[in-house]
Amino acid sequence: MFGRRYSPDAAYLRSQATVTLPFRPSAVARGITLRLVGASDDHRERRRLGQLLVDELNSDAGLTRCQLTVADRPQVHHHDGQRLQSKTYGYYNCTFADGAVTGARIRLYHRTAVRHQVIAPKVFLNTLLHEWMHHVDFAGLGLSRSPHTAGFYARLRVLAEALDVAFVLPPDPDAAVSGSGVTLAGRRQALHAGDSPDGRAAQRLPGW
Repeated sequence: MFGRRYSPDAAYLRSQATVTLPFRPSAVARGITLRLVGASDDHRERRRLGQLLVDELNSDAGLTRCQLTVADRPQVHHHDGQRLQSKTYGYYNCTFADGAVTGARIRLYHRTAVRHQVIAPKVFLNTLLHEWMHHVDFAGLGLSRSPHTAGFYARLRVLAEALDVAFVLPPDPDAAVSGSGVTLAGRRQALHAGDSPDGRAAQRLPGW
């Protein structure tokens, strides 16, 4: 029996079609980003700089606040006893109130899944920018969910290039969520299902 084919919804189509950003990161944001690349392995310092970057990007883009947590613990993962099957680098979640995003949070895991080593600065920054792009989808574009479309990765690359750190991204966009049998670069949630409470999109901000 052939699988049922589903038509892309409005959120998917808009995410796919939006390949740029209506703002340019400030010089302050670029400076903080480069400081993150050279930051120490201390999770508290990375969280401090990461929050400064998120706050600056939100100010540049006109988005609501997003709280960053850096958990000094191994990535959530699944191992079948022989090899690593999946791992979560971090995730984003938020809630909606009167069509606006509230309580936005990014959580990043600071240590690798199996060896419990501190993640490399490039991986940390890549994951942070990836999860913040989900905040853009909900709080800026007003999407009801934030799918990993080609447009999503195009926007992520535009952001990284504007911050002068395109080198932290993999050359192949698909490598951000799969490769060598390891999947799930991150999770994004609005409540628990990736959608607004009433199934409708959040309010789209002016300029987005």
